[in-house]
Amino acid sequence: MKTIRIICRIFIGIVFIFSGYVKAIDPTGSQIIFTEYFKAFGVAFLAPAALYFGILLSSAELLIGCCALTGLRMKETAWATAAFMAFFTILTLILAVFNPVTDCGCFGEAVKLTNWQTFFKNLVILPFAGVMFWQREKYKSFAPCRTEWITAGGLALLPLVLSIYCYRHLPLIDFMAYKVGANITEVKNDNKPDEFSTLLYYEKDGKEQEFTMENYPKDTTWKFVRVANKVVKKGYVSPMVDFSILELADRADITDSILQLPGYIFLLVLPHAEDAPLKYAAKINALADYCAVQDGLHFFALSGSGEEEIARFAVQTGAMYPFYNTDEKPLKSMVRANPGLVLLKDATIVAKWSAADIPSPEQVQKKISDSGYDKIIVRHKICEQLTTEIFFLILFAAMSVWGFIFRRLAKKETANTPTTGS
Repeated sequence: MKTIRIICRIFIGIVFIFSGYVKAIDPTGSQIIFTEYFKAFGVAFLAPAALYFGILLSSAELLIGCCALTGLRMKETAWATAAFMAFFTILTLILAVFNPVTDCGCFGEAVKLTNWQTFFKNLVILPFAGVMFWQREKYKSFAPCRTEWITAGGLALLPLVLSIYCYRHLPLIDFMAYKVGANITEVKNDNKPDEFSTLLYYEKDGKEQEFTMENYPKDTTWKFVRVANKVVKKGYVSPMVDFSILELADRADITDSILQLPGYIFLLVLPHAEDAPLKYAAKINALADYCAVQDGLHFFALSGSGEEEIARFAVQTGAMYPFYNTDEKPLKSMVRANPGLVLLKDATIVAKWSAADIPSPEQVQKKISDSGYDKIIVRHKICEQLTTEIFFLILFAAMSVWGFIFRRLAKKETANTPTTGS
């Protein structure tokens, strides 16, 4: 039974750490999911707190995962795991049956599951959580109670710091369709229609039978009833299918003419211009002014807001660059910031920045003059991979050190405990 307890503890730890991590690095994505939940369940007044709910959920999952993996405060961890699984199994069953939202967001943007798939996923996890809860008294503490609680408090800070960092900057890993290296034109047009089979229904002797176009009956004893089309293979809808760039005045679609411009294209992304902070205006204007006098550099702003909101933003910031309309949904997927900045070359996403990291003209010139855009993309992907590996290396090292300290403290406490004679 000891081996089973260890397996359950490790399994729960890995699942919760993964689930918490992919949410923690994308707090804006969690905010969007929670907002959809609140609207679907008739509590839209909670939407302003969606970001905090998202950070709290990812932090709780990461903390539970770390505690389970290291064996820290296992009684409390088992209770928390059981409560989590009970609540979310019931919730996902409701989502699967009534489908108020199409994306549960259980694994963020990393792994997309349908509501039924999410429910069955929870059914797989439940036995591991159940065994851990059942055997919670059998897990041994590695250190004095106070030390374990202090350590748990320290662990709780890790996901909080991670979420704040990724909210101010950008997710450490970009799981969205508009990630660096993606070609918007190619992905946008990569659609495949559903494949259908035509079925013919005939009746004979009061019984209806199904036939295909190849084997339907030719004799007159069969009476034709109806025809129907059946989907035999689902098509594919590109995640960028709703991306378009429209003129503000006449709503003319100028997507291709913008994406096909020669040189580099900067897109200032403003899902909601009315909510964008104005403190970054000087940096944005400096870059836009620089692009205006350079050959092969273009600067445009894309916003999901109306003309009035966009005009107000332009006046407040002194913006002299052109604005266009794009639906807010693809803009939120393009870059997790409001405002954010995207660099394109030949319709390929080369780089992204949050508002806090918008580069200076000097930094831009250095970035695009050092090498071709393909090398910029490669460097970005290497950096993305390294930051993720470093985070988990630090997390593993911290848990290993804490585990070693726990065992040393436990041995010391045992050695100092006086023995009583019989």
